[in-house]
Amino acid sequence: MLASRFTARPTEANRKIPHRGTLGMAPKVPAPPSEAAPAHRKGPRRGFLVVAPKSPAPPSEATPPNKNGLHHGTPAVVPRVPAPPSEPASAHRKGPRRGTRVVAPKSPAPPSDAAPPSRKGPRSGTLAVAPKSPAPPSEAAPPSRKGPRSGTLAVAPKSPAPPSEAAPPSRKGPRSGTKCPPIEDLRPLVDPAKSLSLCFTQLTTDNWEENMDGLKSVRALARHHPEHLQTKLHEVCLVLTEAVNNLRSAVACSAMSTLAELHTQLGRAMDNEAQWTGRVLLLKLAQTTNAFIHQQANLALDALVEGCSTSKVISVLLDTGLSHRCVAVRGCTAQHLHQLADILGEEQILTAGKTFTQTFLIAVSKMAVDASPDVRHYGQKMLKGLAHQKGFAALWDRTIPVEDRRPLDKILKKMGH
Repeated sequence: MLASRFTARPTEANRKIPHRGTLGMAPKVPAPPSEAAPAHRKGPRRGFLVVAPKSPAPPSEATPPNKNGLHHGTPAVVPRVPAPPSEPASAHRKGPRRGTRVVAPKSPAPPSDAAPPSRKGPRSGTLAVAPKSPAPPSEAAPPSRKGPRSGTLAVAPKSPAPPSEAAPPSRKGPRSGTKCPPIEDLRPLVDPAKSLSLCFTQLTTDNWEENMDGLKSVRALARHHPEHLQTKLHEVCLVLTEAVNNLRSAVACSAMSTLAELHTQLGRAMDNEAQWTGRVLLLKLAQTTNAFIHQQANLALDALVEGCSTSKVISVLLDTGLSHRCVAVRGCTAQHLHQLADILGEEQILTAGKTFTQTFLIAVSKMAVDASPDVRHYGQKMLKGLAHQKGFAALWDRTIPVEDRRPLDKILKKMGH
C-alpha cells in the first residue's frame, strides 16, 4: 500500500510528479517570439539590457537579412551610423577611428641630381652630400690594393743590404776566420802579473761582484796579455769551469763569455783545455732551460769549434754529447758537428784518415735516426752532403753494420742515392 502511494503515475506528457509535501512549481512558459525578431536559441536573458553591436557601413541591396534578433521584452537600441569617409582617404578596412584627423603622408622630396639612385638613401628633406673623390695616387707609390690612405705620402720599402761575398752559408755562431765581437771595451792592464794573481782571489770568493771583476780581468789578459795568461792557463780554466756552474746566472754567463774569449784569442793553445771547457759547456745545457744561458753556451762552443784542432773538437763533442740523455745536449752536439763539417768540407772528411772518417760516419748514422727532430735534421743534412762524394758507398758499407744500414738506406733512397 505504501509503495503504491509513492509510485509515479504515467501521464500523457510523461512528466514526473513531485513528491508529496513539496511545492509544485509550474514550468516556465517561453515568451512568444517577437514578430520583428526571428527565432534565436542563443540570446541574452530576460531583463538584461542588450546593446546592439556597431553596425558597419550600410549594406548594399544584395546583402541578405540578418537572422540574429532581439528577445522578447528587450528594448531595441538604434545602431550608430558611422560618419561618411572623407574623400581624400581611400577605402580601407582598418583606418583611423571616427573623429580623428587624417593626415596625408609626406611626399618624398625629389632626389638630388648629385645623389645616385639608391633604395637606402638619405631621408626626405635632408641635403644629399656628394662622396669625396679620392686624391690622385702618388707617382712613387706602386699600385697596391692595401696601400697608404688618400693624401698620405708613400714611402718606398727599404731594400735589404746585399749579402757579403765572403759570407758562407748561414750558420749559428761565428763564421770561420772571424772573432767573437767584444762584449765591452777592455783596456790593457797596468800590471798584468799582479792582475793575474788577483784574479784567483776574486774568482774564489763568495761575493758575486768580485767574481765579475775577476772575470773581466781574465778577458783583458786574454786580449791584451796572452803571454802572461798562458803561464797559468790550466789553473785559470779550472776556476772558470767552476764559475760556469755558479748558481747566479750573471756570473755563469760571464764565465761562458770568458771561455769564448779564451778560445778566440788563444786558438790552438786551448787544445789541452778543450776537454774540460767543452764538457762543462755541454753539460750546462742539461742543467737549465734558460734561453740566455743556452745562447751563451752555444757561442762559447762555436768559438771552441773554430779555434781548436779538429781531433780535439770531435773528441769533445762525441764523448760528451753523442749519447747524452738530454735532447738539448744532443741537439747542440749535432749542430756543432755540422759546423765542423762545413769548416772541413765533405771531401776532406772522407780523406782525413781511417779513424777520423769512421768516427764521423758512425756519429752521422746515429744522428740521422735520432728521436729528436733537431738532431735528425743535422744528421740527415750531413749524410746528404757526404753521399755526393766519390768513395762514400764503399766507406759506408765497411763502416756501418748491416742491421744499422737498413733504416739509413731508406733515407738515402728518399734523397735520390
